[in-house]
Parts: sequence; structure tokens; C-alpha cells
Amino acid sequence: MKRYILHITMALLVLGAAACDDYLEVDNHTATTEDNFYQTEEDAYAALYAAYNAITDDKGGTNEFEFFLNMCSDDMFTGGGSSSDGTDVRRFEKHKMLVTDWQHDQFWWRGYVGIYRTNVALEKIPNITFGDETEKARILAELKFIRAYIYSNLVRMYENIPLITEPITLADADVGQADPDEVYEQIAQDYLAAIEDLPESVEGEEGRVTKYAAQAMLARVYLFYTGFYSQTDMPGVTLNVISSLVDNIIEDNHYGLVDNFADLWLVSGSDESYYSREHVYQIPYSYNGKGASRSDVQFYGLRDLSNTSTYAAGWGFGTIHPDVYNIFDPADERRNATILDANSEVGENEYSNSYQHTGYYFKKYTPLSKYVDDPAFSGHPDGRTVVRYADVLLMAAELSLKGGAFTRTAQSYFEEVRIRAGFTTHPPVSIDRIFEERRKEFFGEGLRYWDLLRQGIDVADAAITNNYESPFDVTFDKATRGIWPIADVQIQLSSSSSKPLKQNAGY
Repeated sequence: MKRYILHITMALLVLGAAACDDYLEVDNHTATTEDNFYQTEEDAYAALYAAYNAITDDKGGTNEFEFFLNMCSDDMFTGGGSSSDGTDVRRFEKHKMLVTDWQHDQFWWRGYVGIYRTNVALEKIPNITFGDETEKARILAELKFIRAYIYSNLVRMYENIPLITEPITLADADVGQADPDEVYEQIAQDYLAAIEDLPESVEGEEGRVTKYAAQAMLARVYLFYTGFYSQTDMPGVTLNVISSLVDNIIEDNHYGLVDNFADLWLVSGSDESYYSREHVYQIPYSYNGKGASRSDVQFYGLRDLSNTSTYAAGWGFGTIHPDVYNIFDPADERRNATILDANSEVGENEYSNSYQHTGYYFKKYTPLSKYVDDPAFSGHPDGRTVVRYADVLLMAAELSLKGGAFTRTAQSYFEEVRIRAGFTTHPPVSIDRIFEERRKEFFGEGLRYWDLLRQGIDVADAAITNNYESPFDVTFDKATRGIWPIADVQIQLSSSSSKPLKQNAGY
């Protein structure tokens, strides 16, 4: 299959208009092209897998954007081997990102690769005859989910982005940047459409999405939009609709919390770390060359560690300040499942200190000896949790306090999460307490930064800007509003367009 990969909308302009003379143009009777590829059900599945690949593939250092969201939040410091190790990553932590930092070009490029793949497939697959038209509808719904998922990440990271919903050509490449409201409305439309034709269960096909995943992800985006922009509703969807969707996830009883929080992570050795009843949507990975693997796990491991019975060596990124360790009550079972007290668990002299050393590291995703010692090792297999049932419960509590109609009370949803954490008494639920609970429940899962931004720029500034001494000092840049810079290479590629990209404020 020949795939035309989009760098960004305007990147097509650099391809040039040179063409072969007529006498050199011949019909290709053997190659697979876009025109002759989309003929069979197998072709449709291949296109679907290519779209999924756009949100799972991880190459070149670390492309896991959650890793960089962690650095931008008040959860972690960069760490690494020295002050000169990972200086680009450290700019995320310090909120001094450059328009030339390669990660921004990578996130942008990968996003629009996925969008182009979904757009082509959504145009071509309806013309394919299926033995089961329900399966065709499901594939189209999955593609809409993937497109909405990609756009929801891009618009929250970069805000002012092109909105493309069909395959583009050189002739119509000047699409410009859309009003963010238009992007959010498209996200709502795609998720709502996906919900209609996605199945409730994917047993035996784990890794594919369900209608509940679409409902939960739409609720997450709704909460970000209404918080960040101080709006009552999000374009294309209302509080009542969102509340009904979240209530449906809970009341349909397809999901629940696993008994032990630690079992959610591969480090526990539990078989519930993959596709448990708590995983509403999880992206799978592999370590034996049979699929994509996670590179950010290598970043989080202890430096120069001789492989222990559990842990393997990594690069020492993501150090955690003792003040953050202490936000957890000692009775909170999430603390020791989330944060590795290296001196206590491994031994003070058994590893090398990271730059910005604190003795505390990220435990949920850390290299494991059982995989690194495997002769087939080619990466880390930890699944990337996108949304868990605990998130659904806390979103329900928050939406309920904001006026949404639910079967149960906000207090009951709040308490269900805390009970699993080991608590037997609970304070009255409030919006502030929900955010406190979210920080501990989802620590290091890439949600904290966006949770701060949606509470308001002053809240984000107060949390991220600290009074620590160098090299732990961080100052949030309020001029950026927490939005990341558009890569300079993308700005330059669009410069000859009639609608060139404009850089975000503060950069």
C-alpha cells in the first residue's frame, strides 16, 4: 500500500510541481496505490491498523507526549545523568521550551500522519463491500475515534492548529489554522458518531476501542475545554449529554476497580496490568519485536543499577521531590505503588544518583529485569493506560458537583476511589478534593498538567512555580497560558502559503 504521509498541511507545498513528460507516464500494473488498494475487507483492516499505528508507534528518543506532560507539571524533575543530559527535556520542566525543540515537530508530524490516514480511510472504506455491514460501521467508528483522539491531544498541546477532515492535495493545502472551537466541535462530532457504532466489548480483540472509551474520552476533553476556556459547555456537546454518557459507563457495569492499585502496573507482576476490568482504554506494547515498544520506560529507570530481581537500569529521568512524595498519606496504598524510594527498596549504594537527585523515582513505569534479561528483548512492554475506570468515577463526581444528573452521588464516586486506596474515612467531596485525589490516583500518567491548566492559569502558576533552589527551581510562563510552541520548521514550511502558520503567544 502506497501511503502519502502528511508532514503538515502546508508541507505539500515543498514537494514542487515537477512532473514527468507524458511519454514517461505509464500505467503501473503491479504496485499497490491508493487508487487500487481499497478493494477488500482485508484492505480496510490494513488501513485501520495503520491508523492505530499512528497513536502507538514510538521512535526516536521518546515520543510519548505523556512523558513531557509529566515534566511540565509539578510532579517531576527532569533528572538524567548531568546538567547537560536531556537539556531539551529540561526546557519542558523549566517552561522555557524553544520553537526549535525537535519534540514539537515530532508530535505535530505524527499527529497529522494519523489524521491523514484516518481521512483517507474514511473516504475509501465506505465503497468497500463487506459481508457484515456492521463490521464496516465499526471500522469507520474506530477511525473517527482515532481522529478525535489525535485532535484532542494536538489542540490541547498547541491550540491553534489546522483542522483537516478529508484527504488534502497540493491544490487545497492552504487550510490555515482553525479557531479552537471548530476543532473541539469536530472532536465532539467524531466521538459522538463513534459511540453509535462501537461495540460495548472487545474481548479477544483487546487494543481496539469500545463505545465506553469514546464516552470517557469525550468527557475528559469536555472538562478540559470548559475549564480552560471558562465555558459552561463545549461546542457540540452539553453538560447533560456528557453526564449521561459517563453515568452510562458506570451503570452498565462493564468496568470496575481492580482490588489492589499496584496490580495495574507491570512492575507488580500481576496479570491485571493488561486489559483488566479497570482499563477502559489501554494502548498495548511489546518487547520481543512483534509490535511497538515503549521508550519512555527506559528514561525512568535508576542509573547504573545492576539488575535486581525486579528492577533493571535506566537513564534516571523523572526524579520526584520529597515534598511530592509526602502528598501521599502513609496509609495510602498508591504511594509505594507509584513512587520508588530507591534508597529504601534498592540500596543507597546500588545505583548512581541522577542529576536533580532526590532518591525518589517513578515506579509505575520502570525497567524490569525479567524483560531486559530476555534474549528477545527489544523494548519495554508496559501498556500505556489512556483512561481507567477510576478516572470515570472522579469525572462523574466532578460533573455531578457541576450540576450533571447521575444515578449515584458525587460522594459515592469519590469514596469508591479512596476505599481502593486503603482509606476507611472520607472528607466531604468538593472540586478541590477531587483534584487532590486525581493527582494521587493518576500521578505520572500525563493528566496532572492538563488538570492544572483547566483550573485556570493562576492555579497552574501557583502549583508549578516553586521556591526551590537551583537546579530544582521552576517558573511557569503565564504568557504562554501553558500552550506549547509550534515547531519552527512547520512555520517555515507554511511561509509560502496564503495562510501561513502563526506562532503561539509567548514564543
